[in-house]
Amino acid sequence: MFKKYIKRILKLLVSAVFLFWVIFKVDWPSVIENFQSIKWPFMVAYVAAVMIGMIICAYRWKVLANYKKIELNFGDFFKYYLTGTFINNFMPSFIGGDTFKAYETGKAQDRYIEAASSVMMDRIMGLFGATILTIIFTLLNLENIIHSRTLVIANLLVLLSFLFDILIMKIRHRPFWSRFKKYFPDKFVAFLIDLGTYNNNSRILKKVTILSFVFYFIGVALANYILFAALGIRIGVLDYLSVIFLISIVSSIPISINNIGIKEWTYIAFFGAFGVSAAAAVTVAIISRFVQMLISFFALPIYLRARK
Repeated sequence: MFKKYIKRILKLLVSAVFLFWVIFKVDWPSVIENFQSIKWPFMVAYVAAVMIGMIICAYRWKVLANYKKIELNFGDFFKYYLTGTFINNFMPSFIGGDTFKAYETGKAQDRYIEAASSVMMDRIMGLFGATILTIIFTLLNLENIIHSRTLVIANLLVLLSFLFDILIMKIRHRPFWSRFKKYFPDKFVAFLIDLGTYNNNSRILKKVTILSFVFYFIGVALANYILFAALGIRIGVLDYLSVIFLISIVSSIPISINNIGIKEWTYIAFFGAFGVSAAAAVTVAIISRFVQMLISFFALPIYLRARK
């Protein structure tokens, strides 16, 4: 428990530091003006794009879970996905959304390890899809990217992380890895072994990768672009695509409470490289955060029933 409190305090400090930077960086009267100028019909389209994105994510998770013989209908996967999002948004200190998803999908058939590996693989493939898209659009827009030190550093770190992950995948079957198994709990080793079995089915991985691309284009890129349009913010499509997926990666790093502060900073710093004002960027980030929280709040009854 002591370690959990320390971890939470450190995350709070990180969020506080970034929020402090955001507060003093942004012209808040301009943010208020941006809110007043929102074209509300666009918000309907934004909510639709976010919901479609959630449906795609729930289906992607279902594909991975079905491979592990976890047979639930799509409605169950969607409600558990939505509830997991609700937990991450409103009570990250009590139980993680991923833990909830693994428990609920695994309990019916007592397949907790398989359920946990499906949730983790869903996370991994989502990150993989975002990384590939980031690399592609960075290369397509490299001439403009190199003029921003922040974007260059962020892209280099993502690329190095990607190469490191590939290296780990290449050497994980080497004999010397087996020497370290004795230092880990048996259930954790079983979890890692089960996670690795996804690599035995290239068809599943290809399908999930395509679903990840579709999700990021609709649930992330299109959704956020609608918010830019709702506020009358103009940005080149290639410039936009070269940072929106990068923002998804950086803001998902678990070093703050529910990425508070980190997300707002990435919007300001990354879109700012292409002339978007800090006030406009943070307005999009705030709307995005609160609308998604509002959508996930509809899972509250599901969460309350599950607690019983």
